[in-house]
Amino acid sequence: MTKPSAFTLSLTATLSAALFATLLPATPAAAAAPAPVSIQVQAPALSVDASVQIAAKKIQRNPAKDDVFVNKKYPLSPKKYAPKTVAIQGSNVRLRSSAAKAYNKMAKAAAKDGVKIRAVSGYRSYNRQAELFNYYTRIYGKSYASRISAVPGTSEHQTGLAIDVGNANGACGLQACFANTPVGKWVGKNSHKYGFIMRYGKGQESVTGYSYEPWHFRYLGTSLAKSYKSSGAKSLEAYYGVSGSSPKNNTKNAKGTARTTANLNMRTGAGTGNRVLLTIPRGKSVQLTGSKKSGWYQVRYSSRTGWVSGKYLSSISMPSKPKKESKKSTPKPNTSNAKSAKTSANLNMRTGVGTSHRVVLTIPQGKKVAIRGAKKSGWYPVNYAGKNGWVSGTYLRSFSSSTHSPKSSEPKSSSSASKKTIANLNMRSGAGTSKRVILTIPKGKKVSIRGTKKSGWYPVKYAGKNGWVSGKYLR
Repeated sequence: MTKPSAFTLSLTATLSAALFATLLPATPAAAAAPAPVSIQVQAPALSVDASVQIAAKKIQRNPAKDDVFVNKKYPLSPKKYAPKTVAIQGSNVRLRSSAAKAYNKMAKAAAKDGVKIRAVSGYRSYNRQAELFNYYTRIYGKSYASRISAVPGTSEHQTGLAIDVGNANGACGLQACFANTPVGKWVGKNSHKYGFIMRYGKGQESVTGYSYEPWHFRYLGTSLAKSYKSSGAKSLEAYYGVSGSSPKNNTKNAKGTARTTANLNMRTGAGTGNRVLLTIPRGKSVQLTGSKKSGWYQVRYSSRTGWVSGKYLSSISMPSKPKKESKKSTPKPNTSNAKSAKTSANLNMRTGVGTSHRVVLTIPQGKKVAIRGAKKSGWYPVNYAGKNGWVSGTYLRSFSSSTHSPKSSEPKSSSSASKKTIANLNMRSGAGTSKRVILTIPKGKKVSIRGTKKSGWYPVKYAGKNGWVSGKYLR
C-alpha cells in the first residue's frame, strides 16, 4: 500500500472554560467563553501526543513582582535586592505587604478551624542570609549546607514573599514531621486559597535543589497559587519547566543525547495527562538527564526540563565512561594498630559510615581522636569529647599506635554547668524568640550550659548542637 502524499489536517477543538482555568492564566468571570480553536497541522509534522498546543509559561524575573521566580539557577537581580516589608499581625516576623495581608487572612481562617499558626521566619536580608549560609557551611560543609540553606542572593526569604510556619507549641519545628501536625496538615491543604504554596515538596530535592521543607511556604498571589495547585505540579520548577540547579550542574549531570523523530511535546511529567511546556521541533537534539519512567524520558531542551515520549526519540547515545586516571602511589600510614589520630580539617562525626548519616558533632581541625575499631569503607569509628561516631579517614593524620587512650579534649560538665528542661524547649540561633529554631529539646533532657545568661536566655549544648534556650524552662 503506497503512502499518501502530504495532506493538511484540519482539527477544530472546543476547549471548555475549566481547561482554560487549569492551563492558562485566570480570566474574569464576566469574560466571554473562548471561541473554538482551529489548528492547521501538516501531517508529516503532526505534534506527537497532543492536538492542542498551549504556550509555555514565562517566568517572572522582576523581584518587585509577587510571582518573581527565584532558585539556585535564577538568582535575584540585583542580588542584594531589599523590598519594603511590614510586620504580620501579632509577630515581629516581616513580609512584603501583599504577602503579609494574605498571611493574616490565612492565619485568621485557620484560627476559626481551631488551628493556631505560628510565624517562625519571614524576610531575611542578603547579609543575614550570608551569615546563615556561612554558619551552616562551617558546621556541615558546603555541599550539605546548599541542601538546607540558600546561597545569598538566591533565597526566597530575601524577596519578602516566603515564610516558615510552625505550631504554637513548637512541635516538630522546622522538621519533616511538621507535615503531620495540625498546622502542617491545615496549611498543606488550604494555603493555596490565600496565595501560598509549599515550595520544597517531598521527593523533589533533585528538582528544587533543597531538602523537603513542609514548613516553607511561598506567596505567589491567589490566582497563580490556585493554578499551580490544580496543575498537579510538585514544584515551581516543574510548573514552569525550568531547572533548579545551576547551568554548570546541568551539564555535569547530563546522561547522553537523543534526536526527535517528530515534533514532540515536552510535558511536566511522564504521560499525556501532564501539561505541555513546549513543542520540540523534529530533528532537534535533546539532553537526557538519566531519568526514565514508563517509556518516557526526562530531557533538557532550550533551557527547559521536562518529559517526552521515548517512541519519538532516535539516535540515543550515552557517554562512554571515562577511563580511570592512574594515580601515583603515595605512602599510606600504617593504621592497623592505630589507637589515635589527628584531624587535618574541621571534621563531621556521624552516626554511621557515609555522609548520609546524621552529624553528631564537628571535630575542630588539629584535634586528637581515639580510634575505637577497624576501618570500614574508608571510615573510622572514633571517640571524641565523650561522643562515639564515625569519621572519614581522608581527614585523619598522625596515626599513633600508643597504648594510652587520649584524654578527652573537653572537660566533663559539672552538675553546676548543666540543667534539665521542664518542657519541650526550642533551641534557637540567638537569645530571643525571633531567632531561628535549631531543634526542639524534649522535656526532662539535660543540657550543658556553655556560658553566661543573656536577657534570661542561656547558651547551651545538646545533641552536639550549640544554641540558646529560655531560662524559664530550665531547672
